[in-house]
Amino acid sequence: MARRREAPGKETPVTRIGMSLDEYVALRLMPLAGADRAFIEAAEDERERMFPMAKVTAFHHLRSRGYDCRPIMLDALVEQGVVSPSETDAWTESDVDAAAEHFEDCCIFVPYAMMCYALGCSYADFHRALREAAERESAKYGRPIPTDDQYFVMHRTPPREASPALLSFTLCDDIRERIERGEEV
Repeated sequence: MARRREAPGKETPVTRIGMSLDEYVALRLMPLAGADRAFIEAAEDERERMFPMAKVTAFHHLRSRGYDCRPIMLDALVEQGVVSPSETDAWTESDVDAAAEHFEDCCIFVPYAMMCYALGCSYADFHRALREAAERESAKYGRPIPTDDQYFVMHRTPPREASPALLSFTLCDDIRERIERGEEV
């Protein structure tokens, strides 16, 4: 299991930075609260049809889970024996998860996941807090507020001995003012 690399004796409580497949499904595939049942069923169907995936799809999928992956890197993992897809262009769930574990162990993250690494939280923690803020503000204003960090100010409670950093988001003042005036955001 990957651990943040810090000075000896200073281990953080965050043991995984990138998203697991279940976190990805919950935070990136599933629609926001209050969505029509048809959207939820479509997300569940997409999860069922996700694997096997082509190498290019696996690369995009791994990036969306927080890993700084490129197709050539997947080729290297196959050459090194880290991953052994049964077919060249058919990556199973276990193949993709093995690649994710390798990237996790090597701390190969996209910039936002690397930010989470530095802040002492996981990429899923970031997306969960952002999603909760978008759902809260959407319910408050009766219109959809995008799950986009450019609409929000991020707040962080630093990590402590037994807990990761806690993130929360509030609407940016200019976005809130535009919403209150009835303008599009």
